[in-house]
Amino acid sequence: MDQQRGVDIVSDTAAKVGSTVTGLGTTIGKLAQDGVDQRKSVLRDLQESAAAAVDKTADLARKVSAPAVQAADAVQGIARDVGNQVGQAASTVYQQGARAGGSVSRYTAEQPLTALLIAGAIGYGLAYLIHRP
Repeated sequence: MDQQRGVDIVSDTAAKVGSTVTGLGTTIGKLAQDGVDQRKSVLRDLQESAAAAVDKTADLARKVSAPAVQAADAVQGIARDVGNQVGQAASTVYQQGARAGGSVSRYTAEQPLTALLIAGAIGYGLAYLIHRP
């Protein structure tokens, strides 16, 4: 009977240990599942935060790029206008120079001695300015 009683005690102890181990396993499993759930929650929060940051960045980029495009268009328009004005001014100056050259040629043909004296005076004046200390 002592032997039977020893076997019963060992069986009861083994059952209690098994029950405890099963309970520990369940507890550990539940803790692990809770940890996974918490990490999933944190991961979802991080994904939402990242998506919000990406949306804000894209919005900001759109807001910044619109004025930049407008500024570039304005600069191109101004450059085009200035180019046209410079072309017109160059054409006008060329025409005036051609007219002045024609006038000088006619005056020289009509008054050669006076033209020679004027050219000499201009040459002397330039030489005086260049060699002046």
